[in-house]
Amino acid sequence: MDEMYPLVEARNQLGQLVGRVRHGNEHIVISEYGKPAAALIPINELEELRQLRDEADIAEAARRHAASAGTPMPHDDFMAELEAEEHRGQAAAS
Repeated sequence: MDEMYPLVEARNQLGQLVGRVRHGNEHIVISEYGKPAAALIPINELEELRQLRDEADIAEAARRHAASAGTPMPHDDFMAELEAEEHRGQAAAS
């Protein structure tokens, strides 16, 4: 299970926490007002998450392109649409 540190404590121990994440492949969750707010994860895991997100975006773009009968959508419009959908999903989850 991931360890959770309040923001003030994490700030005071940041060097130690970064070392634990880097060398021990630990995950550290930082809380603010008692709720998870951020996480420290190994950089290689961040790179993997970015790659997975990019692959999912490419697959979604291909799906939407096929559904639109091949009508192209500018990249900026597509990204804005994805971001708007993500915000709607987050608002619904709250």
